Amino acid sequence: MISKQGAKIGEFTEDHRKVLYMMHVDWRWIKQRPQFLAENLAERHDVLVLYRPCVRPGIQLADSASSISRSALLPVPWGWKLLRWSTTPIQKQWVALRAWRFEPDTIWLTHPALVDAIPTSLAQLPIIYDCMDDALGFPSSQNRLKLLTRLERDLVTRAVVILCSSARLYDLLVSRYGRGIKSKLSLIRNGISHKMLLETAALAPVATEAAVGARTKLAYFGTIADWFDFEVLLAALNSNPAIEFHLTGPISVRTVPRHERLKFHKPVRHEELAAFAGHFDGFVMPFRMSPLTEAVDPVKLYEYLAFGKEVLTVGYKEIDRFSQFVHSYTTLPEFLEVVDRLVSGTLERKNSGVHRSAFLAQNTWRARCNHICQLLSGLNTAVKA
Repeated sequence: MISKQGAKIGEFTEDHRKVLYMMHVDWRWIKQRPQFLAENLAERHDVLVLYRPCVRPGIQLADSASSISRSALLPVPWGWKLLRWSTTPIQKQWVALRAWRFEPDTIWLTHPALVDAIPTSLAQLPIIYDCMDDALGFPSSQNRLKLLTRLERDLVTRAVVILCSSARLYDLLVSRYGRGIKSKLSLIRNGISHKMLLETAALAPVATEAAVGARTKLAYFGTIADWFDFEVLLAALNSNPAIEFHLTGPISVRTVPRHERLKFHKPVRHEELAAFAGHFDGFVMPFRMSPLTEAVDPVKLYEYLAFGKEVLTVGYKEIDRFSQFVHSYTTLPEFLEVVDRLVSGTLERKNSGVHRSAFLAQNTWRARCNHICQLLSGLNTAVKA
């Protein structure tokens, strides 16, 4: 395989980098942006992943297969009041120890909370900040928000390249830190794996009519957290007895509603997701709208499209470019209407055709990584200069 720089993958070139890739998401969490980008970067560069392990009880995880080099950060969450005095020194020593043999020349961070874990010995290395979410948009106490605000400002100042997963995040950072940071910013949206495209290419078309007496099964794949809108699902269940919803992924809320046609499944390994998706008649993305969700470019929408079945999603500006392939709603009556039409077999088929295929082919993680590697190449030149 040939890299964009013209050398075989694995060979060292002047553009070859050694990236210490520090992520705030557990590697065993449902596979998302940090894991995909790390794996694609590792095809062209040396990458050592340090990830923050999940220590919350009751959270089920699924470690997808990967050969990438990785190690857990010490399971000492930086928010613990009783351990805050020791968290940063402990983490810095641990990172320094893991980096000693690896000898990185670049640091990659996925969250402002990680900037204080950079040891003094690595402080002069260029930092890539992958801004995948609005870190300040998550619910938090005033003290935590004050701390995160300080950490984000520090990270934005120190980073030489800032990747934004959505146009909304790009605009948020400019509004917070001024137009002067635009030279650092690049819009690198989410995407879909090339492997999944190959796996789903032969999926059978969705049936226009359900079997007699069979329920229509809609699925959600992803984290179930505060932004998940259970109310619209319960309203649909109560209004249409022929529908059932299946939710698959780690649950980060304390309580979930109970309904005989609301089914929960443990997280599925990413390499098994396409086969699992074949059990359903369509897919949903029921997010509560907030400043946090408005800044999200959902990985699941790319993957839903690949499954070749109809997609029902809350509509907002960031995902307008999906509009020709999905059924969007903004109100509860609109959601109930599209669910009823799907059940009755009268819903227009949108998730099909050559335009859908071309859209997915242009939005792979491999394509994202091509862009990132160009940025790293430019960074290499700038450092030498």
